[in-house]
Amino acid sequence: MMILEPDISIPMDLLGVGLIKISDLKTEGKINIIYQKGIGNHLIQKIININKEKILVNKQGFLIDLISNYTVYIHFFDNKHKELTVIIYLDKKKSILKFSQFYYISKKLNEALCSKISFSEIQQICERDFKIPKSNSLLALLIISTSGHLFFSKINNNKKKLANFELQISGFISALLAFTKELIGQEPGIRLKQINFGNQRFYLTLKNDVIFAYLVEKEKISKIDKRYMQLIPDEFIDLFKDKVNPQTFNGEVSQFKKFGSIIDNYFII
Repeated sequence: MMILEPDISIPMDLLGVGLIKISDLKTEGKINIIYQKGIGNHLIQKIININKEKILVNKQGFLIDLISNYTVYIHFFDNKHKELTVIIYLDKKKSILKFSQFYYISKKLNEALCSKISFSEIQQICERDFKIPKSNSLLALLIISTSGHLFFSKINNNKKKLANFELQISGFISALLAFTKELIGQEPGIRLKQINFGNQRFYLTLKNDVIFAYLVEKEKISKIDKRYMQLIPDEFIDLFKDKVNPQTFNGEVSQFKKFGSIIDNYFII
């Protein structure tokens, strides 16, 4: 029987995807996250750790797992470089299995890794083939150092007047957190602290001495908003950990502008 290749010109709708390479197979396996979208480092590590033994023993296969309110599909291959390619798909708990699409996209990504093409080309494949839901409830995002430096901001077009006060707001938030830092915490599964701001509300979180402040309408935050609010600190720190170190930060903030494209993956601002 002939199996027809699915039409993968249309992106797959998912909650998240992660592309991982596992090396040092003769030991415990070294995990290297190549690409992620809609799924954080902590959850990727958790999924890999739960399934690591099966992956290392079988070296090729397809696994299905349930974690919290999500269905997790894990496709893994021996990529011929004494490494394993692992693709994690995160979807709704009651989602319908799209095995043929998973298989062909996973196969394509594994072949791309085996060919040693550039990271940017692999990223382009992932951006083209996967689509996650975007939220339109965010009015503004400010990323601030605990000393008050504004690293990055993005403000909804309907709230442009807020841009005139973003430095004052960032100073206010960082000063406030100097007294309430212990209430937020920097542990995995980042907690969000709320501050009322007129008819809006700031949700704040802290990671590696960097404050992430999200402004939303008081009653308009959803579960997906909260999940993205926990993903963004992971991605920002992964990109700029050395740049935002208080001991080495040189005051140059233009380097953070490129983070806007990552925000666009999650929020329509």
